[in-house]
Amino acid sequence: MKKIPLILIFAAIVLLSAERDASPYLSPGRMAVSSDGKTVYTALTTAHAIAVTGLATGQTAEQIETKQNPNGVLLSNDGTMLYVAEGGAKGTVEFIALPRKKSKRTVRVGHTPDGLAVTKDGRTLFVANRFSDNISVIDIESGRVTATVPAVREPRYMALSPDGATLAAGNFLPAQAAIDENIASEITLIDVNTAQPVKNIALPAGSQSLTGVAFSGDGRYLYAVHILSRFYVPITQIDRGWVNTNALSIVDMKSKELYATVLLDDVERGAANPADAGIGNDGKLYVAVAGAHELMGIDLEGLHEKIAGIYGGTVTDAGVRNREEMMASLSFAYPFKKRIALNGRLPLYLAFTGKGVLISSRFSPFIETVSYQGVQNRIILGNEPEPDSYRRGELAFNDASICYQQWHSCASCHPDGRADGLNWDQQNDGLGNPKNTKSLLFSHVTPPCMITGIRESAEKAVRAGILHTLQTVQPESIAADMDEYLKKMRVQESPYLAEAPEKALKSGRKLFEQTGCALCHNGQYYTDRQKYDVGTGDGNDSGRPFDTPSLREVWRTAPYLYDGRAATLEEVFTRFNPDGRHGNTSRLTKEELEALILYIKTL
Repeated sequence: MKKIPLILIFAAIVLLSAERDASPYLSPGRMAVSSDGKTVYTALTTAHAIAVTGLATGQTAEQIETKQNPNGVLLSNDGTMLYVAEGGAKGTVEFIALPRKKSKRTVRVGHTPDGLAVTKDGRTLFVANRFSDNISVIDIESGRVTATVPAVREPRYMALSPDGATLAAGNFLPAQAAIDENIASEITLIDVNTAQPVKNIALPAGSQSLTGVAFSGDGRYLYAVHILSRFYVPITQIDRGWVNTNALSIVDMKSKELYATVLLDDVERGAANPADAGIGNDGKLYVAVAGAHELMGIDLEGLHEKIAGIYGGTVTDAGVRNREEMMASLSFAYPFKKRIALNGRLPLYLAFTGKGVLISSRFSPFIETVSYQGVQNRIILGNEPEPDSYRRGELAFNDASICYQQWHSCASCHPDGRADGLNWDQQNDGLGNPKNTKSLLFSHVTPPCMITGIRESAEKAVRAGILHTLQTVQPESIAADMDEYLKKMRVQESPYLAEAPEKALKSGRKLFEQTGCALCHNGQYYTDRQKYDVGTGDGNDSGRPFDTPSLREVWRTAPYLYDGRAATLEEVFTRFNPDGRHGNTSRLTKEELEALILYIKTL
């Protein structure tokens, strides 16, 4: 088979990325509110700009052009500087001076910088680098990165404790093997003074897509919202949270231990894909419920009182006597929640003023305001064209309103169209043999689909997913739009590519061919689209041939193998390849194995 030069492949990636970067849509994201509550700065995440909006006038006065698409925004403590986290693989933080709105400095950080936090003294800026799995520490005066703090996996949202001593970073996805006993996202706690991680706090098993984190006003508790997947039971029904529930976890900051987890859902209506979270001036916790297009307000005083009563044995609740029963109850938190329907589609971020909550939604060209008295309004950020098929498909993929009882969306198991890191026991290939979630990148051009190849095409898989996983019947146009979205998903450049030594890459590529990897993982997408028994099947899958997956973006799709047993690529070639049927890697030296893995991680 004729080899395609790497330079041509990377050029294709750049062209595809540029096509989506030139979006005519605004995609409102994170917001920063001035200390006087008069102005809000909103990241327009696909428009290379920040919208400047007067809250008193209800008008967007102008847009500040940014050097790359903005992911996050934050105001300096004195309001004279706007910090903007921008870009992907070549991520930067841009310093924009106010009120002149002039770019003063650009600081290179990690891959896809997202959440931002500034210390109370205003001297240090923390930046969560999602795909670098770390947090940059920037000295604001000099503009230098003075330290890099390791996180667990894909840190995105951060919160600074009220006393300024602790930074909490939510790691979006689990980092364990999918067969581990407690596979879950974690929260990294960082000592601000030393810029060192203090502890990683694991959430309950099945916790993934960890997003919003927020401290209580007194700093005693840390709140985090996430999906709580019930991946340990077969997907035979969806009602009453059988597959995915949506949760609020509470960390006791005195002990730095998980205190409680309660569900945000109702008995017959899910609160799919909780996103941002924060404390309002009224003392309530507010959550952007993205998949259900809602804002949720939670009475923390009442909720904590009930939790303490359960732990102390002084409060009874139907079927709830301990922590495990609490996080399985769909009615426990019901008296303390209020769900507010929003006009925006896919609300992802919150900001707060003295009067109420601001909400930005990715698929609506406005921000919404909800006063603490419940009065709703919206402020236009700019103009957008009617959504094309790609845009409609992206919304449908994230939209839980097309799911029975709003329990989840396609993105619940395939965040960003990729994978949640969990094993799921679907009925399409029998019961009792769970499989690891696959990334959907290039699924339409590398049939068949599913790890067993049970679906002959991605088109059929999309329609089967709507019917059997969302458990609804939708118009064909919904599936067709999802197809278009999945076909045009952007490839993320590997974080290993820029730093990889050329010598190691050449060695790795040669070993990729010598060990036999290239026999099956070849062509543009690094798959021959055939099925093989490489000796990894167990139980009901013993001796079963599996589809050869594409190796593109394999750096972000851990864990590995059909059941996710390998937490790392190293385990794929060592611990779980004893007879060499999955590549002749047993005789590689440590250096050779490292070079092979590095090459694969750059694909």
